[in-house]
Amino acid sequence: MTLPHKIYFNGKLLGIMQRKEILVKDIPEGRYRLKIQSMIPFLFAEREIYIKGGQNTVTFSDREKFWDILFTIDLVLVIVKLFLKLPDNINMIYNIVTNGYFAVWLIYEWVIRKRYFRIKQ
Repeated sequence: MTLPHKIYFNGKLLGIMQRKEILVKDIPEGRYRLKIQSMIPFLFAEREIYIKGGQNTVTFSDREKFWDILFTIDLVLVIVKLFLKLPDNINMIYNIVTNGYFAVWLIYEWVIRKRYFRIKQ
């Protein structure tokens, strides 16, 4: 399940979509500014696209595949930790790694917030 995204065309909200592909047609030929924004307002990407006559397809993807895998592993470990009692020293190491990982992820998100999506025409 993916969150929907807002699509802006030259600064105007065009709509909300959940797919990874936009079909642009029936607009005059020229250069336009396309912005894809997550429902989390500060995560977005902008790109200038050139619309030619006919249909134009724009695809986008996020940069989160690696982080999604790490979060899934961490989530599984959290669930396992609910049922198992870890020794104090292992528990402390686990908490340091998990909290450190979360802090690094937050910093990464902040750094890429203006180029969160990859846009290809």
